[in-house]
This record gives sequence, structure tokens and C-alpha cells, in this order.
Amino acid sequence: MKNEKTRKIIEISLFVFLFLVIFSRVYLETAVFAKKPFFSYFVATHHCAWFTFVFFYFALCARYILGLKPEKIPYLALLSPVIYVPLLHAWITGANLRLQYIRGDFSKALLDILTLYKFSEKNSQFFFEMLALLVIFAVLSYIVSRSVLRTVLNILVGFYGSMFLAGFQFFGVAPRTKAYFPLNTVFKNHILLSLVYFTAVILAFSICFFPEIKTLVKRDFKPLGMALVPGILIPPTMFDFLEKSLNSADAILLALTCTTTLFSLIFLQKETNLPGGRFFPFVFSAFSLVLILGIIFRDKVFI
Repeated sequence: MKNEKTRKIIEISLFVFLFLVIFSRVYLETAVFAKKPFFSYFVATHHCAWFTFVFFYFALCARYILGLKPEKIPYLALLSPVIYVPLLHAWITGANLRLQYIRGDFSKALLDILTLYKFSEKNSQFFFEMLALLVIFAVLSYIVSRSVLRTVLNILVGFYGSMFLAGFQFFGVAPRTKAYFPLNTVFKNHILLSLVYFTAVILAFSICFFPEIKTLVKRDFKPLGMALVPGILIPPTMFDFLEKSLNSADAILLALTCTTTLFSLIFLQKETNLPGGRFFPFVFSAFSLVLILGIIFRDKVFI
């Protein structure tokens, strides 16, 4: 019992460390090292969700490709300070950070990925971070798997896969966007991308810990099923009350966020087999509420 409590404290501490690293990176990048500071409420939620998605994508690849045991996944948080590399580069050189999503023609974007952004006009400062990540990926993948084949597969799927999934700006607010899939939405860009990447976080987390979540769903199947109805109905009702008209993309993303809130609150009622016990149900319910309340009470976030 004592060992179990100690294990949970260690896991929670590791994930708290991860989120502190992520938030500090976001703040320093957008408020300190940016040419024109643009840190704000939804810039923070957007960028924090982006980094968290990348972490859990790496984690699911480590679990299912390399065979990393789920109880070892929290220790991946110890590698998170690598995201400070662009900040250190900017501090040493005195250059401002101007990192952007990959856009434009596919062949150029593919070249940027293959060369780790070294020759990218906008993201060249990302090169050192990506090089450090590639070295870490190769070394740790082999240490964990003791297999050259799994190491190569993890580099292709985990490393380059994350660059594709998180590097490209797939979604943006129509019509003024360079994203590949413009969406008609009532939200501004950072709000839309906060919802998109929070959804991506939930998806990556659910895949990473699918066996554990499957057990929880079986345990709480009835209340979870009942929570689906209000999770789907709350967004359009809420915005009708605020006299805002939601588009289909808005309704889907908000329904997923509201459902995540309700599911997380249900999981909070009992102990879970997830890393840190009830830690992530708390984090997900808190973050989704931050998004929802921010949208409701800040009129300026609407176009």
C-alpha cells in the first residue's frame, strides 16, 4: 500500500514537471523571445495542448512500437527540457523566435521535414531541437527495444510522424488562413486550434492507455453512456443562450470537449488504473473547463 502511494506521488510529480516545462516554454517563446510578444489566454491553451499532444504521441509510439511498459511512460517527462533548445539558441544568438506551422507546397514541406527545418525560411531555429530529439529518439529507442528494426520504425512513425501530424497546419479559420483545411467557425484561430489540439491530446492519451481506459469504461459504462447526451446537447444550447450561432465544426469540437469534461468528472469519483490515479481525469476536466469558460465569458474571442 505504501509502495503504491509512493509510486503515484512519483508519477504525479513527473507529470507536474512536464506541464511546468511545457508552460514555461510557451510563455518564454511567446512573451519573451518573440519579436512581438503575443502571449495570451488562448495562445497558452493552444500551445500547451500542442506540446502535450506531441508528448502523448511519443508515449504511445514508445509503448506500442518499442514495448515500453506503461508504468515507465511517466519517466519520459524527464526528457521534456529538450524543448528549451530553441530558447537557448535564441538567447545565445540574440535572434527572435518566429516558429510557425509548415505550410505551402508539399515538396518544400517534405524537404523541411527531411532536413529537420535546417533550410526553412521560418523555422530554421527549430533545427537544433529536432536534431537533439532525433539523437534522443535513436539512442533511447534502441536502449528500450534492443532492436534495430523497432528503432528505425519508431524514428519513422514516432519522430517523423509527429512532425507530420503536429508540424503541418491542417486546420485554420476560413477564409483568412493558409491552413490546408479552412473551417467556417465563430472562433478566432487560437481558440479553434486549442480545441483541435485538446481533442488530439485526448485521442493520443486514449490510444496510449487504451487497455487501462477500456477497464474504466467497463466499470463505469452506465454513467458514461448517460453523460454522452448532455455532452452533445450542451454546446448548441449554451451558445443559443449566448445568441451565438455554431457551425458544424464548432459543435463537434465543443461536444467532444464537454463530453471529456463529464467523462473525467465521472472517473474522478473513483480510483483509476491510469498513471497518477485520478491526476489526468482532474487535468482533463480542469483544462476543458478552462476552454469552455474562456469562450463563454470573453466576448472578444468571437469574430
